[in-house]
Amino acid sequence: MGPAHIPAFLFGTLITSVGYGIAIALFIRSIGTILRKRRATGKLNYPLVIPSVLIFILATVNVIGLWINIHRAFVVHGQDPESYLGLIRTPAKTIIQTGQLGAIILADALVVYRTWVVWNHKHVVIVVPSCTFVATVISGVWFVSLQHHVSNVKTSIFTKSVTQWTVSFLLCSFATTMISTALIMFKLLRSQYELRQHGVSGGHASRRIGRILVESAALYSLNHLLYAVLYEVKNQVEITPSFLEASVASITCSMIIVRSEKAFKRPPTSIGSDPVTIVAPGSGKYQGTHDGKVSFNFKNSVGVSVNVVKTESDDQV
Repeated sequence: MGPAHIPAFLFGTLITSVGYGIAIALFIRSIGTILRKRRATGKLNYPLVIPSVLIFILATVNVIGLWINIHRAFVVHGQDPESYLGLIRTPAKTIIQTGQLGAIILADALVVYRTWVVWNHKHVVIVVPSCTFVATVISGVWFVSLQHHVSNVKTSIFTKSVTQWTVSFLLCSFATTMISTALIMFKLLRSQYELRQHGVSGGHASRRIGRILVESAALYSLNHLLYAVLYEVKNQVEITPSFLEASVASITCSMIIVRSEKAFKRPPTSIGSDPVTIVAPGSGKYQGTHDGKVSFNFKNSVGVSVNVVKTESDDQV
């Protein structure tokens, strides 16, 4: 354990506490969004809401574990905090890992579900991310089990056998969210193209793509990648992205819910709202998708009345 371990630990705890503060603010706002949508529509998207609440609870467990760890390191074991922090397993670390792994697994499951919804419930689309998700769960359970069965508690977390399974867990999770992100982005771009072909503007593509990157958990997925790289090179800075995992997952899920309120309040001239009028040649009926199923009814006229019907999807919180 290098001499920079204590500063790295304190810095990681500080940054995670700030991140958790952001997670609290966004979670409170997301609860307000849920209540408003509930009053307005009488419906809740439970596959989105329930995991989001559970992820926030797990992020809370994670932060509580961090502060318990600080107390035990600098108060209970104040004579030699470095040795305590270097232990591969302690009750406090078990609490930290419970929050961390639980939040990651739930967030991965949520992003796979969102991919399935955006692709209109096509099972074949989520075969690959589902496989990487299963691999994430297996590798995560295995590396935690391995740490708790090591005979010598002073074994370094950078021991090769532990490192291999930890990195496998992180990369499998990264693959799950990145594949899902790519699938959602592809669906968005194709939908935007189809809408433009019929004279319907869905807003700036760059803005939509940026929002999708956030909503599809790319933020915490990139945190995985940073964590995996730093862990693989045995850099103590890996503590910061490691501690941040649960809070970043909670932030991402809350942002999905908060963003749904903006979709719910879209002006009449945008997709997913009241009927709009556009200019389009020809006649007939066109059906396309835009964060769900959208139907367009064209008539023989210059000013074509388009009735946009959006199915209940993950936008419906």
